[in-house]
Amino acid sequence: MTVRFSGTGELSPLLREPFPGGDVVEWTVRAPEQVRQQSVPSGAGTFLQSDHLATAVAGRRRGDAHRAIIGSLTRFDESLDDAAMAQALTEFLRRHEELRAHYVIDESGITRMVAPANVIEVVTTGSGGAGRQRVDGESIGEHAAQRIAAHTDYDSVPAMHFGAAADADGFTFYLGTDHVHGDGYSMWLALAEIVALYRARVHGDDADLPPVGLYADYIRDESISATAVGAADESVDIWRKALRAKGGIPTSALDLGLADDAPVAAVRARRDLLTAEQAARIDERLASTDLTFTGCVYAALASAQLAVTGEGLFCTTTAVARRMPGHERTQGWLCNFAPICFDTDPDGDCWALIATATAAVRDARIASQAPVGAVLGALAQSGELPPINGSPQMVTYLDHRRLPGVADPTVATTVGFPGVGRTRNANLWVSRMTDCLTIETQIPDNATARANVESYFDAIADWLGVFAAGVDEPPRSHRIAGLPA
Repeated sequence: MTVRFSGTGELSPLLREPFPGGDVVEWTVRAPEQVRQQSVPSGAGTFLQSDHLATAVAGRRRGDAHRAIIGSLTRFDESLDDAAMAQALTEFLRRHEELRAHYVIDESGITRMVAPANVIEVVTTGSGGAGRQRVDGESIGEHAAQRIAAHTDYDSVPAMHFGAAADADGFTFYLGTDHVHGDGYSMWLALAEIVALYRARVHGDDADLPPVGLYADYIRDESISATAVGAADESVDIWRKALRAKGGIPTSALDLGLADDAPVAAVRARRDLLTAEQAARIDERLASTDLTFTGCVYAALASAQLAVTGEGLFCTTTAVARRMPGHERTQGWLCNFAPICFDTDPDGDCWALIATATAAVRDARIASQAPVGAVLGALAQSGELPPINGSPQMVTYLDHRRLPGVADPTVATTVGFPGVGRTRNANLWVSRMTDCLTIETQIPDNATARANVESYFDAIADWLGVFAAGVDEPPRSHRIAGLPA
C-alpha cells in the first residue's frame, strides 16, 4: 500500500477501482429560471453555511474558480433507463427542500430561497444524437468533477447536478453540489435514496422510503440553541482549552513547504491504511474495553505526528453529525465542528494513547452540542478568542459500513470526493470502507508537502498495523520523536 497523488491541476477523485465510461447523459430541472422565480424566502442559514458563504462571496469577487463542491460517483452494472432516472431524481428533489434552495447574498445579509416541491420536474439532456459526448473510463472522474464545479454554486438552480456516462453493460452515475448544501455524509444518503427510487421506477415498485425532515427546522433549532450558550458551558470550556493549548485555531503540524500564509494550489493524496481483516482484529482487541476504533484512529494520527514532526500536542478540528430524530435522512449540512486535542506521551504504549484519544473524541461530542459560532462568540465576548486567520485543520472520520444502503452492491461502489482548489492546510478524511481503512488529504502542491504527507501516512499505517498484529508497543520510530526509521 503506497501513497497516491493526483496530477497537478486535476479535480478528479483518486479512484480505487475503475469506473465505466460511455455516452454522457445529464439531468436538470425543467425551466430553471421559472423555478428560481417561484422560490420563496425561508430564513437564513446555519453558522457553518454563513462562514462558507462569506468565503464564497469573497472568492467570487476575486474571480476565483468555483471549487467548493462535494460529489460522488457510483457504478451501476446495468443499462441506463434515462427516463426512469429523471423520474427518480424528480421525486428525490421534491423530498428535500435544501436541494430546492439557493442562497441570495446582498446588503441585507443571507436569504435562503426555497422552491415549492410541485414546481420541480427533472428532464434528461445530452441523450443520443450524432453530437453526443463520450467519456472513457480513465476520464470519467475528471469529467464529473469539472461538470459539478461548473454547474453548482451557492445560488445555482438546481442545487445539485446529475449525470452519467452510459454504455451497453452499465453506467457511472455522478452527482454533486456546492458544499453549502451538504457534506460527504449527505452524498451517501443521496445515493442510497436515488438508487432505491430509480429501481422502483424501473420495476414499477414502491421505494418505501422513510419521511425526511425539513432542513429549515435544523436551521431554526440551531439558532434557538445558540442563544443559550454561555462562557461557563462545558462545550465552551472544551474549545477554550484547545485554543489555549494550540495558541490559536488548529493547524497542521506538518511542514507543507509554504513561504507565507497564502493558500496555494492543492493536490490530492490517498493511501489505504488497513485491510478489512486488520481492522477487524483491532475491533477484537478493543471489544472487552470501553475504548473505540475512532479513538484508535486518532491515536495513530497523533503518534505518527510525533514521529514525523516531533510535535507531541495533537490538536485538530472534527465534524460531528448533529441529526436530531426525524432528520436521519435529511439532505443538508447537519453537523457541527468540535476540537480534538491531547498530548502524546512518547514513552506510553498503544493502549494508553488510545485511552487518551478516546476521551478526547468523547469531549468533542460534548463540545459539538453547542453551535461552533455561538461558542466562538461567547469566547470573543469574554476576550478569550485568539485571532482567527483562515480555516482550521480538519479531520473527518466516517465509518461507511454504517451508512444506509451500503449493503446494496451498487451503493457500495460509491466514491465521494470534495472539491480541490487552494489550501495552506492538510485536512484529512479517514474512511472505514467495507474492504479497508483509507485516508485522503489535500495539500499544497509542492515537493516538501508531498514528501512529508507520504511519511506521515506511512507512519499512521505502521502504528495501526502494529496494533492490529497484537503488539502493545508502537513502532520504534514513534517512540523516538523526530527520528523516523
